[in-house]
Amino acid sequence: MLKSIYRTLAVFTVALFSLVSVVEPASAEDKVRTSNVSDHNLALKGYDAVAYFNQGEPTPGKSQFSHTYKDVEYRFSTANNRDKFAKSPSKYAPQYGGFCAFGTSVGLKLEVDPEAFKIVDGKLYLNNSLDIHNMWLENPNGRIKAANGHWKKIKNVAASKLTPIGFDG
Repeated sequence: MLKSIYRTLAVFTVALFSLVSVVEPASAEDKVRTSNVSDHNLALKGYDAVAYFNQGEPTPGKSQFSHTYKDVEYRFSTANNRDKFAKSPSKYAPQYGGFCAFGTSVGLKLEVDPEAFKIVDGKLYLNNSLDIHNMWLENPNGRIKAANGHWKKIKNVAASKLTPIGFDG
């Protein structure tokens, strides 16, 4: 029991540290982002969403192979990947608007590292860092269940307005 409490405290500490470094700037405090995009509405920091599934690794996209989905620009490494995405965007788009899956599991909207990813049950999940990703991998199904419930509540709330929610997984 004590080990579980310490583990939870450690996880919150890491999540809060990540939050401090990636939350929207104070000037955008009231801005609600439902998709994790750059200032230019670019998803996945320009990485190819389809490549995560086909190549099994993060692959930078190219501006000449882009597609807009829900007012967000996605880039792809090939025209073929762009066309696959265009036919079925919900199949390839990252979960939780592209925000960190671990962060969402504790009620936060955190930026992501495109290298920290996992496909679970045919869905793309990204995490804030490789360290956070490793913690997420300790219980991905529990984290996904928690994140699914929290996303409905936090999706339309500015990241700066969010506070961590306990994880019981």
